[in-house]
Amino acid sequence: MIMFTYIMVFVIAFAGAFVQGITGFGSAMVWMSFLPLVIALPEASALTPAMLTIIGIQMTIKLHKNINWKMSVVPLVVSFISTAIGAWIMTFTTATTMQLVLGVFLVIVGIYFFATMKKTIKIKPTYANGGIAGFVAGVFTGLLNIGGPPLAIYYNAAADSPLQYKACIEFNFFMMYGWATILKFMSGSYTTETVKYLIPGAVAVIISGIAGLHLFKKFNKKIVSILVYTMLIIMGAYQFCKGMKLF
Repeated sequence: MIMFTYIMVFVIAFAGAFVQGITGFGSAMVWMSFLPLVIALPEASALTPAMLTIIGIQMTIKLHKNINWKMSVVPLVVSFISTAIGAWIMTFTTATTMQLVLGVFLVIVGIYFFATMKKTIKIKPTYANGGIAGFVAGVFTGLLNIGGPPLAIYYNAAADSPLQYKACIEFNFFMMYGWATILKFMSGSYTTETVKYLIPGAVAVIISGIAGLHLFKKFNKKIVSILVYTMLIIMGAYQFCKGMKLF
């Protein structure tokens, strides 16, 4: 039974990392949907930022030459601050309400970008635009631990190439979730059992990350945009259905 659990953790971790490998985000949605089916929720919550950190380190090392530091640093710094704002908002609202709001927002944004694909949407990597992206990402992280979509929208439109988009968003995840991992470690979230599950999870995300990046390098900007917009709609529909208690 224990071996079966380890195998399932490996499979789920691999699947989530592959989704992130070809879109730049989305692994947390996969992991937090399926890991609690085979391990306890607190362990799944602790594994998710740790595995995201591993992917972030791996991709940052491989793609560091493609990182646009001006584009990346401001969203990162602002997101650290605004995460606290998201956590504060959660003190007088409910997760269900925010899931419904976020779900509708992501679906509308995804459909909008699909509808305007023929028009080139370019967001300049200014401090102001980076700050807005980081602020929204931080608030969503504080509310529902979902900071990927705002960053994906910003980097996909602002980056000069798919690899620059991938490098910047993965660097942000490395720093954001690396900090989250440290905080969880300090709070005692990582037990001996959690670390045991992290071993197959880490192996899975490293292998899947290599496979996903190999495939991602074959994509042009149009294909990456389609993948990002599709993922926005899927994540939006998922959050909305979750908020409506449909599963």
